[in-house]
Amino acid sequence: MSGWCAEMALMSDCRLRDALEARFTDESEVRDVASYGCISGVSDFIYYCETIAFFDQHQSDIEQWLLDDHDFSLADFCKDAGDVDKLKNAMVWAAVDLYCQERTIYNETMQPV
Repeated sequence: MSGWCAEMALMSDCRLRDALEARFTDESEVRDVASYGCISGVSDFIYYCETIAFFDQHQSDIEQWLLDDHDFSLADFCKDAGDVDKLKNAMVWAAVDLYCQERTIYNETMQPV
């Protein structure tokens, strides 16, 4: 378990953290996602079928991390989502963007966010 993100580090048996750590092994890509976000096109998170499947697999961890640990609300994601698929996509993109931002900050400062 890495110590870059205090909230995720405290989540025991966090499949979301494990999946993101396994997916993002290139620190240059992590920095790019941190800077430009998933909206710029990140492999494995481009198509709705990919983001929806990822959300469905990690729903409870995504909701806990975004809604409980980072004080987002469902309204934050619903305002631009016209349907459930777009809501799931927005939440996955937010989780991935936040993961990469916090990991980049940790790597640059060696301090948990």
